[in-house]
Amino acid sequence: MEFEPQLGPGETADVRLAPLRPEQWQHLKPGDVVTMHETQPAAGIAEIIEVLPPRA
Repeated sequence: MEFEPQLGPGETADVRLAPLRPEQWQHLKPGDVVTMHETQPAAGIAEIIEVLPPRA
């Protein structure tokens, strides 16, 4: 999370996602929604608000 020490149930925050395999995320665009599967059930959902090219 960008500016929050922790996130409680039902709260929202800006999060910067860095995919392990960027080539599998090339189709994403602002407005798309992805599900976060770190836990079962799913940890949450994220709406893509910005897409930046990979860092060289």
